[in-house]
Amino acid sequence: MTLDEKLDYFYQSAINDATIQSSNILESYENSLKEMIAEKKEDLKKQAEQKLRTESGNLVREKNKNLSNEALNIKRTVSEKTREKVDGLFADVKNKLSAYMQTPEYQSFLITKINEAIAFAKDNELIIYINPTDTHLKTALEAATHVETTISNIDFFGGIRCVIPERHILIDNSFMSKLEEEKANFKL
Repeated sequence: MTLDEKLDYFYQSAINDATIQSSNILESYENSLKEMIAEKKEDLKKQAEQKLRTESGNLVREKNKNLSNEALNIKRTVSEKTREKVDGLFADVKNKLSAYMQTPEYQSFLITKINEAIAFAKDNELIIYINPTDTHLKTALEAATHVETTISNIDFFGGIRCVIPERHILIDNSFMSKLEEEKANFKL
């Protein structure tokens, strides 16, 4: 083999060897890049899933907050309307009681309540109070029950209040207290 052939052989061997090494390096680099791309894709996918979960949770919380606020507003509105209706109802009742207080049945009612108080007090001292608006009925009530009545200095809308001082008892048959009691216990 001549020197030129040897040089040519050496050159071809070196080139082949360099080509194989280059090819191996390139393949290794490609594999490394593919692994990096796969890892990066996996990381991005996990980040996207995490962001999706976070945003979904935020949207659910926001929706629940909005629903809660709206439910509270609805309850408040219903409560206001209910209070308006109850107030209107009790205003009507008060008007009907005012009309009732102008009838003869009201005087009979007062007489009945006074007689019940007298029976309850038995032989104890009894102070019977009538409402200032019922002053015109004082004489008729005393004649019917044979008991002295006192005109109250407090307006209790109608009915009677009685006190048995020895027993520290108040008998409250006033319309005001009955209305307040009914309003407090009223449920729709």
